[in-house]
Amino acid sequence: MRFARLFLSIVFALALTMQPVLTYAQVSTDETDATSGGLKHEIDQLNGQVRDKEKHVQELDSLIGKYKSRIATYEAAVGSLQNQVGLLQNRIEEKQFAMERTKSQIEVVNLQIQSLGNQIQIEQARILRREASLSELVRKIQEADTVTAFDVILTRPSLSEFFSRLEELKRVENELVDATKAVKETKKQLEGHKAELESERVALQDQKQLLKKEGDELEGDRSAKVSLITETQNKDEEFQRILYELRQEQQSTADRLASLQDKLKDKLDSIDTALARGDVLLNWPVRTLKGISAHFHDPTYPFRRLFEHPGVDIPTEVGTPVHAAAGGYVAWNKRGKQYGNYVMLIHPGGIATVYAHLSRFAAAPDTYVERGDVIGYSGGRPGDEGAGLSTGPHLHFEVRQNGIPVNPENFLASLE
Repeated sequence: MRFARLFLSIVFALALTMQPVLTYAQVSTDETDATSGGLKHEIDQLNGQVRDKEKHVQELDSLIGKYKSRIATYEAAVGSLQNQVGLLQNRIEEKQFAMERTKSQIEVVNLQIQSLGNQIQIEQARILRREASLSELVRKIQEADTVTAFDVILTRPSLSEFFSRLEELKRVENELVDATKAVKETKKQLEGHKAELESERVALQDQKQLLKKEGDELEGDRSAKVSLITETQNKDEEFQRILYELRQEQQSTADRLASLQDKLKDKLDSIDTALARGDVLLNWPVRTLKGISAHFHDPTYPFRRLFEHPGVDIPTEVGTPVHAAAGGYVAWNKRGKQYGNYVMLIHPGGIATVYAHLSRFAAAPDTYVERGDVIGYSGGRPGDEGAGLSTGPHLHFEVRQNGIPVNPENFLASLE
């Protein structure tokens, strides 16, 4: 009996002391204050920007697809100056749009993360309000301990009204508990989605690093176009002359190399004993501060439709001293349409090296040089005299084994 009287005391006190109970809908409406309204407005703006960016990405995808189709058409066409220039121009524009697409993707993810952050703030505010409402209910229940059942009975017209208020109170309490759980779950899901987007952003940031490489390739294609037009004087007959010269030079170089290597074998062995023993490790002819811009048979090489890239390109400023990769015989200093100014050295063991796109020579033909001696100075700036077909200031370096171009990186120390 004592317990029952205490219970009645509590519940009657609640009916007396509480203001009219808020419904769940009223609680939700009350939560839409100035702060939440501002965040929701910002979310709407961010989502609008995301839609615009995603539409822009789709437009870029369409443009990139068109340029890839044009590139394939030019690659399949016969070798003419117009086709080669058209190929380079379309590669330039395709890379520009590819770079813009990656930037737009990064912007989309950043906007989505910002929008999710705002949604999480709104959900957190809802959680705090609902927890505050529950705390208020608990406080009023505790206050009821000081009110007697007799006091409550005197102030209420009927027990039915009291029980109606009690049911309403329990319903709102249950709704608040359930709603708080639901909002916490929503927040958890939003945070999970945000974590996924953060991972995507990290991946896109890694992809962004590739933009620099794409930018370098873009400049290479632009320079290649300038170089090709300069060397051919924008005439197709000059272009065909270059192609003919390349074929003739490959054959005559191979024949002369074989003859010189047989003739000079004994003398060459005494020049570089390391090579003579079969230790074919070569020195880098210039410092590789900027790495390698084009590798052996590089699929991104701008002139690969004219000829496979037979060496490695090392970016370096015009006028950089070029050193002999090993001791050997200076077979010749020449100027060609493809290589511009270039030097060929013959070494022991059937090895020969080529140093192309030089701004000037420093070693006389028919002389012997030691490993590390300066044999010329780098060039390769499109339009400069002696640059040849070049994609920008660099040294083109080749290794030929028994007259056949091979991958120079197999003979050089690894890059750090």
